[in-house]
Amino acid sequence: MEKTTFAVLSLSLLLLAGGGGADACEDYDVPMMSAAVAFERASTGRAMSEMCADEVGTATAPDQEVTDFVFAAVSAAARSCGATARAVRDMARDPSTPPGAREAGRACDGRYGEAMARLADAVGHLNGCQLVELSADAPAAIAAVDDRTTALLPVVGFSPLYNRVIGDRDRCVLALRLISILLHHPGSTLA
Repeated sequence: MEKTTFAVLSLSLLLLAGGGGADACEDYDVPMMSAAVAFERASTGRAMSEMCADEVGTATAPDQEVTDFVFAAVSAAARSCGATARAVRDMARDPSTPPGAREAGRACDGRYGEAMARLADAVGHLNGCQLVELSADAPAAIAAVDDRTTALLPVVGFSPLYNRVIGDRDRCVLALRLISILLHHPGSTLA
């Protein structure tokens, strides 16, 4: 549980220090597009479209660096994961929670600490213009959160907590899809 608390504090400090992404990455050919275009390219279905619109927006102008959208998506994933980690920790500490659910909650807390650490890494890599490093950050966060969906389903079923963890995973996937747009656009020298 201390790991999660440390990751949340580290990520909070990085978000406060970072501001709005990696606008000063002039050494890279960072694509520019509107939020609507980024949203269209990153979305895979209705649920992802709605999430993308909520986190990135739907403005058709002006064009912005894709790093802005990646930063917004990583920040949204971090906020959501942090809130879920607190809820899971509360569940694990509640004596009225069945023992199997408490144990799953304790294991979940540790994996959320890993996810939060990787999201903090992503923010640091964005702020430091280490854009290629992003390709390792988001998949590791996704794996940590998705691992919890597998552990929680048999214990809590299709509950609000399970749905919340699925939402966290989907926010991490959205960040990964936006990172993919950043790293794999025509003319990219990043990947």
